[in-house]
Amino acid sequence: MNDILFKTHLNYQIETNNDNEIEVPLSMDDLRDIDLHRCRFTEFQKAISYIRDNNNDLLFSDSSIDAIKPADFSDDKIYNFIELIEFARHTAITIGNMGLFSELQKISTAADKFTYQSRQTEGRKTEPVLSFQDYDNYEVKDANYAFTSEEIGSYVLSGGMDEAVRVTAFFHDSSTPVCPIILVRFFSLSTSTYLPNEDIINLDTIFKPNASIIETFAYLSYQDYMKNTFNQTFDKLMFSGAIDVNTLDDMYSKHYDLTLYDHLN
Repeated sequence: MNDILFKTHLNYQIETNNDNEIEVPLSMDDLRDIDLHRCRFTEFQKAISYIRDNNNDLLFSDSSIDAIKPADFSDDKIYNFIELIEFARHTAITIGNMGLFSELQKISTAADKFTYQSRQTEGRKTEPVLSFQDYDNYEVKDANYAFTSEEIGSYVLSGGMDEAVRVTAFFHDSSTPVCPIILVRFFSLSTSTYLPNEDIINLDTIFKPNASIIETFAYLSYQDYMKNTFNQTFDKLMFSGAIDVNTLDDMYSKHYDLTLYDHLN
């Protein structure tokens, strides 16, 4: 009887303490060890929710986060959630659920932001300062190229001047030489203004065997940039007739196997 009374009292105390607990907001320092390429769902959920709670333009529901879970999901299993997000996006396009696709686009952007911010919180090593004359022995390159508004690719969708849209590719602010991230925007030739929609594409997370055309455009624009050329590869793909792209919807709904490009190059 004493044991039962003790256990009952203990359970009551635990429940009371839990009710009085104040949830302390997480910080990036609490989350920076999470690798979205290899983590459990609870860790992924914390990381993505942190970015959502600190970015008013990235509002998405918890049910959208749950939609990324694979069919054989297990709480204890470690997954590559970057790949799962891309797979979920392609699935949403395939089944025509554009509402879910829009939510997944925001989650994809949140994942990119988290990866970038977690890297920024890591301690940076101080590089030795070279004297001025020492720079004569080095090839000086613009280390901030990724933070400029330099256009690295463009393509005009047909439809006449009243409907024509120029698709443009830039480096996103969070892009680095190690992790290239491309910002794709659409420029209306009839109004001479950029459309409000934009896409942020992390090239490392593209599912190459079934890349959307907008991902293909971003990837090939970057490849041309690295070869000091402009628009050659994507233009050749369009002129070849292998893919028929005429509208913005085609940029998302149609796909191309980028492994063919990698194999030939």
